[in-house]
Amino acid sequence: MRRETKDRITVSRSRNLALAAVFGALYSALVIGFAPISNLPIQVRVADALMPLAILFGWPAILGLGIGTVVGNFAADSITGFPSASIGLDIAGGSFVNLLTGFLAWKIGQRGWKIRNWNMSWFVATLVETALISVVVGGYLSVAFSIPLALSILGILAGEVVAINIGGFVLLNIIGRARSLDLFKSWGLQIYETNRNQ
Repeated sequence: MRRETKDRITVSRSRNLALAAVFGALYSALVIGFAPISNLPIQVRVADALMPLAILFGWPAILGLGIGTVVGNFAADSITGFPSASIGLDIAGGSFVNLLTGFLAWKIGQRGWKIRNWNMSWFVATLVETALISVVVGGYLSVAFSIPLALSILGILAGEVVAINIGGFVLLNIIGRARSLDLFKSWGLQIYETNRNQ
């Protein structure tokens, strides 16, 4: 018995919503679990290793990571004694930059740029995520903690290179393998594969 178009759209929307919830819960749990190193001027935000996965999962990952940032930043900031007057700034700034970088990584990651057999578009997408997060988060943490802007940006940049460009890029390449993608597709999830026609 074939499903009606309306039923397929409902199933697709519910799966996308569930996937967004998984990304949000996982991101916030990692931020809270690693709170001492997740939200200070010098940080390695382990949760940011999930950021490159927006390339494969699109909007559900982007929205989940943005919402997860709101929850994670609020809880982790409270746990670690983040300046209370700046918690709202961290929540708004962090979620905005994660939404923006997730979207940009998704779009850049689909370009299909290759050098030999290496996916250059994925690498460039992770570099963009690292650069934007470092500048935006480093900028407002400089104000929140009254430290020099350059020092704040460098403190974030070092951690983001570890989280996104090393951990996240490895995770992206593991999940981006054909066998893994076929498994996710078999679960009914929409996967955005690199456009090979460009």
